[in-house]
Amino acid sequence: MALPDFAYWTEEEWKKREATTEYMRKSAMGWDVTDYNSNDFDKVGAVLFTYRNGLSQKSDNPFDFDAGRVYCEKYIIMKPGQVLPCHFHYTKTEDIINRAGGTLRVFVWNSTPEFDGYKKDVKGDVHLMCDGQPVVVPAGGYVDIKPGNSITLTPYVYHEFMAVPEDGDLIVGEVSRVNDDAADNHFEPYIDFQKITEDVTAKHHLCGGYQQ
Repeated sequence: MALPDFAYWTEEEWKKREATTEYMRKSAMGWDVTDYNSNDFDKVGAVLFTYRNGLSQKSDNPFDFDAGRVYCEKYIIMKPGQVLPCHFHYTKTEDIINRAGGTLRVFVWNSTPEFDGYKKDVKGDVHLMCDGQPVVVPAGGYVDIKPGNSITLTPYVYHEFMAVPEDGDLIVGEVSRVNDDAADNHFEPYIDFQKITEDVTAKHHLCGGYQQ
């Protein structure tokens, strides 16, 4: 899998390009590595790379590049057995595509309304699309996504990803509306993300550290 040149920039190269990378930094393009504050990356975590992304703000100016992209594309790399915790998005619809490797297992639930605290609905069936075809999954059930196949996840549908342990490493693609990790993710249970603590010299810049 080929990555764009900026995936390999060093910290020094990012600094040299500070004047021309404002959009990239504001839209959080690039690498992210997280254990979702689990302190157990091998079990709960992922490596992510955002190829392209827009910004959630809008503008009436058609030449405003900050508002020009209404989409996002990223890759999510997971180890066998690794889990990406349960969450939904308030506004983002996303196609999750198994690009290569093992099997992606997607557990799903509906969400209760805001007045009920956005709880997991443990009774209602979840209505989804997989490669354009309707699929009905019982609450807490899952769909296995094999390489080349995909699932569409709409707002307020809780989802939890797992790389099926016996099937090996997994590369997942995401094609979606603009990604805004600061405002559009609702985790269940809640996750208190910590700021990056630089205890070793960084090899590559992480998108979560642009604004620190």
